[in-house]
Amino acid sequence: MQKLTVDYSPASKPPATPRRTSYVARKAWKPTLKPRAEPRPPREAPRSHIKAEAPKVPVPPKKTAPPNRKGPSHGTKPSLQKVVPQEYFEPLAHPEEGLSSFFKNIGSDDWGKKLLGLKTIRAIAQNHQELLTKIKLHEVCLGVSEQVNNLRSVVACAAMDTLADLHSFLGKIMDPEVNRTGGALLMKLGQTTNAFIHQQANFALDVLVKESSPGRVMNVLLNSGLNQRCTAVKASAALHLEQLLDIIGEDEIFALGKIFSERLLTAVSKLAVDAAPEVRFYGQNMLRVLAEQEEFPVLFMNIIPLKDRHPLQKILQKRRQ
Repeated sequence: MQKLTVDYSPASKPPATPRRTSYVARKAWKPTLKPRAEPRPPREAPRSHIKAEAPKVPVPPKKTAPPNRKGPSHGTKPSLQKVVPQEYFEPLAHPEEGLSSFFKNIGSDDWGKKLLGLKTIRAIAQNHQELLTKIKLHEVCLGVSEQVNNLRSVVACAAMDTLADLHSFLGKIMDPEVNRTGGALLMKLGQTTNAFIHQQANFALDVLVKESSPGRVMNVLLNSGLNQRCTAVKASAALHLEQLLDIIGEDEIFALGKIFSERLLTAVSKLAVDAAPEVRFYGQNMLRVLAEQEEFPVLFMNIIPLKDRHPLQKILQKRRQ
């Protein structure tokens, strides 16, 4: 028989039972903050030392307030102030010799001589206007307009200031040169993004618009400005077209002839729906001004094509609301 061997090991002790501790319930938490007391009303100061004053009645203004809109009121034309030149030049001792030296200096390759020639023309424009005859004036404007496109900014800005003085002091004598000078200023806006040069060009255009005939101004703005793709050029042309309407006066816009009215309304209708917001802003302002005139409904139906009327009518409806 085989012997059976049995391993004997003492049984392990059972685990000790955990001690039980008595549970003490915690007291419920109560806020210790006391509610704020209502603020006391301020004490009234004794009124014995206060003097009774009579209520002040506002004095009516001496002049009635102007209408809240841009441009002149109905039946009136704005009184435009003469543009003050940015720099004043003393009269020349020998203006004829100065005019001859201008043509020599303006054709020089030295930009310092170009500046000297432009300063000479500004002195002649301010003090010796009689020297600038029709023949000489055309040659002078041709030379100055070419320098507007000069790559050296100091020469270009001096040329734009010279054009501003020519238009300011010669007035409507400069009408035959408006297309050349205005076109050069508008094209300069599309050649650079320099803010200072844009400011100089727009200043010269301001003078041109104020001192030239409305028909000449509208021609250069429509032909050289509104037909361009550059937003800066179109925005400047739209701005100065709005200035032209303010100068003419609301009641005189459609009194300048059928051709002028048709070209103006056609241009404004395109500007009002232009893709650029800065161009569209001026176009919609002009459209609302034109819509207030009695002749507008008939011209609108006769000039504007049927397919282009709906967006323009929506613009006018928003204004009425």
